[in-house]
Amino acid sequence: MISPKYSLTHYYLGTKTLSVAKHAPHVVNLYLDYNCPFSAKLFLKLYASVIPELQKKHPDRFQFVFVNVIQPWHTNSTLLNEFALAYAKVLREEQKGDEQESFWDVSKVLFENKEDFYDTSNIELTRNQIYEQIYDVVSKHLQLQVAKDKLLSELVIQPSKEASNSGNGATTDVKYFTRYLRNTGIHITPTITVDGIVEDSVSSGTSEDELVRILEAKL
Repeated sequence: MISPKYSLTHYYLGTKTLSVAKHAPHVVNLYLDYNCPFSAKLFLKLYASVIPELQKKHPDRFQFVFVNVIQPWHTNSTLLNEFALAYAKVLREEQKGDEQESFWDVSKVLFENKEDFYDTSNIELTRNQIYEQIYDVVSKHLQLQVAKDKLLSELVIQPSKEASNSGNGATTDVKYFTRYLRNTGIHITPTITVDGIVEDSVSSGTSEDELVRILEAKL
């Protein structure tokens, strides 16, 4: 399980739900990269049907956790993950409600529109322009809970008279997830773990029904 700092956004079940749960949930970590087509395939199955089905059949018995994985051979992976992490950061700071749903919905839109951020899709754009592109793509499909100026202020790199390498408002979270992944040794996307153990039987090609059966077997 990643840090409780991320419980308002990266955890599927909120603390209010868990406070009245009769059992501690099984923890299913989802190691995913927004620029990975196989991550997209698995996430969209899980979010659309598998997780709701498990919630219906076994309420609050599974805590799904989104783990941001930056795959450095996908150049835009860093920028997409920075965008999601910055969005999550502002959601946690402002706490307007439904932070979990908003973060997971943004992740859904990013996966659904991943081709817009493949290497050849925005090769002429600067880093700061790509942040704006990501916002425009997401906001076209989803009403965001964070104002554009507020979110981009966390991301856009400002010019300076002297060279600076201090990063942006997402850098602290990028460092956290990078260190977390180095400690777990997990680097392939998608990967899922159940209660800390890699579930090798799951791949992007696993059907929704089979995913439900695999997870139900952990009960």
